Amino acid sequence: MTGPRLLWHQVGLEQRAFWRNPEMAFFTFALPVGLLLVFGFTSANDVVPGRPGLKALTFLVPGILAFGIIIAAYGTLAATIATLRSDGVLKRIRATPLAPGMYLAGQLTSVLVTSLVVGVSTIVLGRLAFGITPRGGGIPALIGSLALGIVCFAALGVAVSAIIPRAEAAGAITNGTYLPLALVSGTFSSGLTLPAWLDHVVSAFPIKALTDSLRAGYDPASNGPSAGSLLVLAAWTVLGVVLARRYFRWEPSR
Repeated sequence: MTGPRLLWHQVGLEQRAFWRNPEMAFFTFALPVGLLLVFGFTSANDVVPGRPGLKALTFLVPGILAFGIIIAAYGTLAATIATLRSDGVLKRIRATPLAPGMYLAGQLTSVLVTSLVVGVSTIVLGRLAFGITPRGGGIPALIGSLALGIVCFAALGVAVSAIIPRAEAAGAITNGTYLPLALVSGTFSSGLTLPAWLDHVVSAFPIKALTDSLRAGYDPASNGPSAGSLLVLAAWTVLGVVLARRYFRWEPSR
C-alpha cells in the first residue's frame, strides 16, 4: 500500500474510532453545536455593546466556532494521545510494520477532518438557525484564520499531551488549560469587559487571538484579522511544534 493510501486508510480508522466513542463525539461535536443553539436563542435580540445595529449573534457564532476548533484540535487530540500512551497503544505501534510517523500523521489528519466538520457545521447552523453569515469578502480571511487556528491548537495539543501522566488525568488537564481562558477571552460574550492589565495578558494567548480573527470574518466593519492576532497564533504554533518535537513520548511514564 502506497504512502497516501496508507495515510487515508489510517485516517479512516481513526475517524471510525472517534465517532463510535459517544463521549468524545459529544464533547467535540455536540457540545459546541448545543452551546450555539442555547446561547443563540437566549440572546437572539441582543446587540453588541456600543454598536446598536449589530446583533450579538454576529460575534457569538465565530466565538462558538473558535471554541469548537479548540475542543477538536486541542482538547480531544491531547486527551486521545495521552490515553493511547497510557494504555500502551503508542508503544505497541512502534513494534508493528506501520511507521510511527505514519500513525501520528493519521491522528493529525483525522483531527483536521474532525475540526473541519465542526467548523462547517457551526457556520452552516449559524446561517440556518439565526441568519448569521460571514461578511461580504470575509470568507478568505475566515478560512485562513480557521486553518491557522487548527494547526496552532493541534501543535499545542500534541505538546500538552506530553505532560499528562495517565489517562485519568487527561480531561482535567486539557479542560483546565483552555476553559478558564475561553471564559475570559470573550469567546461566549462580545460584551465582556476586563481590566486593562488582564486584557493584555489574555491577548497574549491563542484563544483570544483565534476568537478575534474569526470574528473579523463576520464583523461588517472589519477589514480582516489584525496582524497582532495572527502573530500570536503563529508564535504559539511555533512554540507548540518545538515543544511537541522535544517532549513527545511513545511510552507511558514509569
